[in-house]
Amino acid sequence: MVVVVGAGQAGLAVSHELMATGVDHIVLERRTLGQTWRSRWDSFCLVTPNWTMSLPGFPYDGHEPEGFVPRDEIVRYLERYANSFAAPIREGVEVQSLEAGAGGSFVLKTSAGEIDAKIVVLATGAYQRPHRPPIATAFPRKLLVVDAEDYTNPGMLPPGRALVVGSGQTGCQLSEELHDSGREVFLACGRAPWTPGVSTGATS
Repeated sequence: MVVVVGAGQAGLAVSHELMATGVDHIVLERRTLGQTWRSRWDSFCLVTPNWTMSLPGFPYDGHEPEGFVPRDEIVRYLERYANSFAAPIREGVEVQSLEAGAGGSFVLKTSAGEIDAKIVVLATGAYQRPHRPPIATAFPRKLLVVDAEDYTNPGMLPPGRALVVGSGQTGCQLSEELHDSGREVFLACGRAPWTPGVSTGATS
């Protein structure tokens, strides 16, 4: 049996292709299908055109291929994709360790017990852990410091000016939202590449 770890777009696409070839498999997801997208801030949207959201066997079918869909629409798309081929997903199962088994197989220790697998596909994505620069340890204790993954909307922050560290798409989107909410915002730019013509807003 094949075990796919992660039920995001990568894990679902692998499951679709395995299903199409009749390969017995399961998809393990420690929380809920598309959890990374569900955890984005309230106003999150894609910064690439909607047509790029197409997955194997399930092209984008909305009315705005050149638009930028918000977070909840991304989640609904993934849910519809999984339902379209009855993806064998087991939600709420956390993979705690992966070890070599007998005869070239693998043993996955999970929150639901051990699982033996002939092949394991890791589709958990990248950049899953926030990174704080060393200077963050020098901030005053009374200063609220929030990682992007814990941010939801401007209302969660106390009044006052805001410093956003990082000028990638996340930093730019958050800076724009905070600015539009009436705050004075400072954006600290690092070495993140900027691509001309890529939108950082929901409608532009």
